[in-house]
Amino acid sequence: MKYKRKISYIIIFMLTIMLLASCVQEIDKPETEEQTEEPEQQEQQENKVDIGTYYPLAVGNQWEYEGVGNEFAEYTQKVIYSKDNKYQVMIDNGGTITANIYVLRDESLVRTYSEAEVYDEKNVLDEESNMEDIIIKLPLKVGTKWESQGNQCEITDIDATVTVPAGTFDNCIVIKVTYKESGAFSNLYYCKEVGLVKSEYIDNDNDFEVLSLLRSYNLSDK
Repeated sequence: MKYKRKISYIIIFMLTIMLLASCVQEIDKPETEEQTEEPEQQEQQENKVDIGTYYPLAVGNQWEYEGVGNEFAEYTQKVIYSKDNKYQVMIDNGGTITANIYVLRDESLVRTYSEAEVYDEKNVLDEESNMEDIIIKLPLKVGTKWESQGNQCEITDIDATVTVPAGTFDNCIVIKVTYKESGAFSNLYYCKEVGLVKSEYIDNDNDFEVLSLLRSYNLSDK
């Protein structure tokens, strides 16, 4: 009798240990999953960058650029209309005025339409796309590459400091665009909450360089 009672105690003890072990595993499992998910969540948060902050497109926003090396390098751009995620930007370089449509997508900012000789500020937001020019693309990290209009684009810096007539701007991203036909390239500098602050076109074969430097800007509070 004592032996049977002893055996029963042992069985109860073993069952208790097994039950506790299973409880510990169940408690620890979510922690393991959470630890596994943390890097993924962090990467997702890093990728959830609002591209629009690097090219603010509220109606009324305008930028003025000083040109060096070419008479048409000096220009102004102004946002005059918007509809959903589409924005109309007028660019005036002294030779012509172009109407452009920029579309703000989750992963990119794309220019989908351009029309020259538009002098009456007509609304072109409902025009059909005539191009697919990817201006900025996620993720915003060095080495990100894409093709746009046959040209090769790459983010080469995300922490550049640029000094232009409008001031000094830190933490700029730099996008290098290499042109398929000439082999020349441009470096485009974008600053968060400001937009394009500097562009430089470089043709080493012909020892030719053109700069457009931000002189002033006015951003709407909208």
